[in-house]
Amino acid sequence: MKVLIAGLNNYLARNIAVCLSEENHQVTCLIRNSKFFYKHVPEKYGITILEGDLFKGALPSGLDKDTRVAFYFNQSPVNEIDIRLEMELIALQKYIRALKATDCRHLIYVTKLADDNVNTIKDYLHRSGLDYTVVRISNIVGKGSALMNILSGLAKRKLVILPKEFATSRCQPIHLLDVCAYLNNIVLDANTYGKVFDVGGPEVMTYKEVFERYMDVAKLKKKVLALPGLNRPLSLFLSRYIYKFEQDVSAAFIVYMRKDLVAVNNGLSKLYPVIKLAPFNTAIRYALGMQQTMSSNG
Repeated sequence: MKVLIAGLNNYLARNIAVCLSEENHQVTCLIRNSKFFYKHVPEKYGITILEGDLFKGALPSGLDKDTRVAFYFNQSPVNEIDIRLEMELIALQKYIRALKATDCRHLIYVTKLADDNVNTIKDYLHRSGLDYTVVRISNIVGKGSALMNILSGLAKRKLVILPKEFATSRCQPIHLLDVCAYLNNIVLDANTYGKVFDVGGPEVMTYKEVFERYMDVAKLKKKVLALPGLNRPLSLFLSRYIYKFEQDVSAAFIVYMRKDLVAVNNGLSKLYPVIKLAPFNTAIRYALGMQQTMSSNG
């Protein structure tokens, strides 16, 4: 089956492209810069690349009319200001217009669990006339994911200083392969049309607990201070200049520390009970390269 994917600056989007390719789908990726894509994804997967920009210029003419399914990955860490939402809607409108010239039967919109604009997006997709599914993803545990970059970056410091929310904000980390399994099952499943699903792992914990368990698996010991009074500017300063996170990881760090990322609309676990989610410790070991195959031994 022919699948189109947009939003390839997104870590998950690149991995989904590989996952679907390995499932023998014919995958085409719409991206602004093919060199950036091939920096992360080897050419051996046989993924077709179309260079184009959803914000400016005309889309390439090579969109396959036989495209049956399309993915759109929201690339911003979270839509916190109106201009980001406006830009998102402009890009989405252009993408939908292009899809209507194909045989696309299902549009899957993927965003962060922190995205509070999901109802606006859902309403817009409903008016498009396409069958659609909206999926909000919690923190992903995988090699190179934002969460893993944050945890490994913090682990390099002798003393870790974080906002007090670090010890209270809850999350539900999920292994990358489990997210791939869910999204692969959603494709052309009419039971998911017109719905919003939250995706998270099998365990809910605070970020402090996440970091402690990461250190336990990695056999490290660090002193962690969760301090009150670290407002957003100070947290941003810590992330960029003390922990030296890249811009996208820094933005994710700020979002993660200040709100719960726990699945509420978790209907996919009922739709696909055959998918057995990896325990957090197993996912961490796999992401660190300490385990080569997935198991449920935690």
